[in-house]
Amino acid sequence: MTDQIEMKLLPALEQEEIINSFALIEGREQVSTSTLTLKCGDTFLLADACGDLLAARQEMGLFRHGTRFLRTCNLFLEGLPLTMLSHQVADIGDSAHIDLTNTAFTSSGGELVEAGVVHVNRYIELEQDYQTQTFTVTNFATEPLQLRLSLKIGADFCDLFEVRGMQRPLRGTLQAPKVQRDRIVLSYCGLDTVERSTHIAFEPATSLVSAERIDWVLSLPRSEPVTIRLTINTHDGNAETILTTPATTLWREQQLPTISTNDPLFNQLLQRGMNDLMMLSTMTPHGFYPFAGIPWFSCPFGRDGLLTALEFLPWFPQVAQGTLAFLAAYQGTKVEPFTDEEPGRILHEFRTGEMANLREIPYIPYYGTVDATPLFLIVLEAYIRWTNDFAFLDKIWPNAEAAAQWIVEYGDRDGDGFIEYHTASEKGLSNQGWKDAWDAIVHGDGRVARAPKALCEVQGYVYAAYQSMATLARKLGKMQAVQQWEERAEALQERFLQTFWWEDEHVFYQALAENKELCDVVSSNAGQCLWTGIVPNEKARLLIKRLMQEDMFSGWGIRTLSTREKRYNPMSYHNGSIWPHDTALIGAGFALQGGKDEAGKVLKSLYAASQYYEDSRLPELYCGFVRRPGYGPTRYPVSCSPQAWAAGAPFILISALLGLHPNAEAHRLTLHQPTLPEWLHTLEINGLFVGGRRVHLRFIRMGEHTEVVLGKENEVDIRVL
Repeated sequence: MTDQIEMKLLPALEQEEIINSFALIEGREQVSTSTLTLKCGDTFLLADACGDLLAARQEMGLFRHGTRFLRTCNLFLEGLPLTMLSHQVADIGDSAHIDLTNTAFTSSGGELVEAGVVHVNRYIELEQDYQTQTFTVTNFATEPLQLRLSLKIGADFCDLFEVRGMQRPLRGTLQAPKVQRDRIVLSYCGLDTVERSTHIAFEPATSLVSAERIDWVLSLPRSEPVTIRLTINTHDGNAETILTTPATTLWREQQLPTISTNDPLFNQLLQRGMNDLMMLSTMTPHGFYPFAGIPWFSCPFGRDGLLTALEFLPWFPQVAQGTLAFLAAYQGTKVEPFTDEEPGRILHEFRTGEMANLREIPYIPYYGTVDATPLFLIVLEAYIRWTNDFAFLDKIWPNAEAAAQWIVEYGDRDGDGFIEYHTASEKGLSNQGWKDAWDAIVHGDGRVARAPKALCEVQGYVYAAYQSMATLARKLGKMQAVQQWEERAEALQERFLQTFWWEDEHVFYQALAENKELCDVVSSNAGQCLWTGIVPNEKARLLIKRLMQEDMFSGWGIRTLSTREKRYNPMSYHNGSIWPHDTALIGAGFALQGGKDEAGKVLKSLYAASQYYEDSRLPELYCGFVRRPGYGPTRYPVSCSPQAWAAGAPFILISALLGLHPNAEAHRLTLHQPTLPEWLHTLEINGLFVGGRRVHLRFIRMGEHTEVVLGKENEVDIRVL
């Protein structure tokens, strides 16, 4: 490769002038709102559309194991930033091609070089613990050019929580860089005694190297490409981490299902969701686990992983199995106030990195979640219905019993029948439902609710968890346990409807707070009760109608809090914003309760919103402003994208609209009133599996009716009700 490039050896003084010229380069850094996200295993890169890591964008960098190993990796031609022509990310999200070109500049000989005559292809590829970058430079000017290509390099080894803004009284020590003609080593000795280092090797070598910059002087004949290659390795020696392996090859070996409709843009949304699931799912020793989102939540989250698994379950049951197995392996076994661990409790969040090692944060793992434990049981029962995987059920049943026992013994401390939360950890979360911002649970007069708090939707989760335990116990022949869990479910439902139903508003109160004071606000929490089965039909119809009123349904989805409430703020995290996964779960509840027209409108709102985001990728959340005809939703500034449960939002709505009810043990799939929304004419599913047996279905909307066409290769009994 070295014969493709001519290196120009410069006098020491001239070399120093080149290296010192970065004051000019830094001043010309371009700030773009467009970003590029790559992930492989537990390594991820967040860059701008040119592949650069901008100082103005604090979240950018190359991250692994909760640490930023590369803060700067910015490319310049003749001291100027390049212009992006296009960037394309691989479907599975582990590599990207970026096409760049030059701006106009004056050469060292005083000649004007016009814009757009030099092409640079920047190819970035991630592996488990390293990244490669290849720069292919081609001159399309009529004459040969001699140009300087520069790469600015830097690493700060910040913990991800430092990147998020947490202040630390002390940090470790950045070591003296090691610089050679073909490599740079940047390293940091943490307060946890772990040495973390970034090794940047490049070919061809050059004498123009400093700790912060690499220069190549290129002689470029017309139309003859020159290639430069970097390999960036990350090392964190003796650090304690979650063992992961790259999942790219494993995904490609899977028999993946397909889903397509007559609408190519809707197909793009669905394909984006599937690709993002594969991108975010990391292979652990226990199977695939969908990391929650990039950049802030690229690690195992209990609630996020379980809800993502539930959303994608009909299409990717292997993700549900891996998620359940991982969470069972780390299930709580003791009482530990610092991490809010309790026997049987399912974890909330599992971080690695310097601050985790030093217990500056409690996420090692942290168990402060009230809903992951019942969700664990719900997903387990759903997984068994789809797969009939009795070997897995038999193995994980002790974990299920421990989880159910946690709900009874620790979830309901005061014995009133409702599951509430409060934090024991000084550094833990004050809110332990999915709305975990400090001000997410409120009273109608604007006061922030005080613990202990019993969320309405969590009572629904627990009801469904009790029913799940009864179903699983029946499969295992444990008939005494069946009766016990069914009685608990029935008693909870009765108490819940008496206590939480708000007749004046036709919703459920958001929560019970300290001293059993009602949180009298109209919120999306109430809507999530619908999919759990705790809401009887007559109240469900009233609730559906209420949530579709304009103070809750914005046109882009369902707001987390009504516009009429004192705490409403469309730009807040949880008090008026719109979360695609929240909207989708509510819409799925609509469909399950007979509101399929409303569910179709909810799906269309998410579909419409996706068209205003690059590659139709639904973000973690967006602002809750009312939909303005001809304009898109207002972006939330620090929303994660991709986000696993946002990627799965359309899929759970489709499952609910089609009424998919599996019975893998009986080799049967029942379709309850399958309904395509009025804006879709056809939908086809191929490669869906029920108990390992293949299903092929085609749905056609004929006026107000949806017709089901069965594929000849179906291996299960299909029933349409």
